Amino acid sequence: MRSSSSFSRSNRMTLQEAWDATHCKCPLPVEPQVAWTLDNPGRRFKACPIYDENDKCDFYRFLDPELPTDYYRYLFFNMHEENKKLKNMLKTRRNYGEGSSSEMGKMKEELTEIRSKVEVLPFLLELVFVAWEVVVVAWELLVVPL
Repeated sequence: MRSSSSFSRSNRMTLQEAWDATHCKCPLPVEPQVAWTLDNPGRRFKACPIYDENDKCDFYRFLDPELPTDYYRYLFFNMHEENKKLKNMLKTRRNYGEGSSSEMGKMKEELTEIRSKVEVLPFLLELVFVAWEVVVVAWELLVVPL
């Protein structure tokens, strides 16, 4: 069995050869990737990792067979797009929830502060009533002649 660490033939290689390939002609390591284009939704492939068209070799091979009809291509592509939208919505809601929980923490702190003030109020009210009684008694002593 020949070494499958690099691509040595023309663009015609079997699926097994593509799966076994570990390097392109450059020779850079290649890893399986997934295409999410309308023409090839969910289709795995290996390709030269250099993205510049002028510098990369022609190593590119799908690892999965083509979907049988346009119906399945559109179906897979639309399901993927819907999944992305739902993930973004979930992420947005989680971020909103995180903001809400920090606001909730601030509100709890404020509530604790207000409760501590409210606990002091009965004592202050009693102090005011005692002071008022002292004022009333003093007034009566000054105004009412003996």
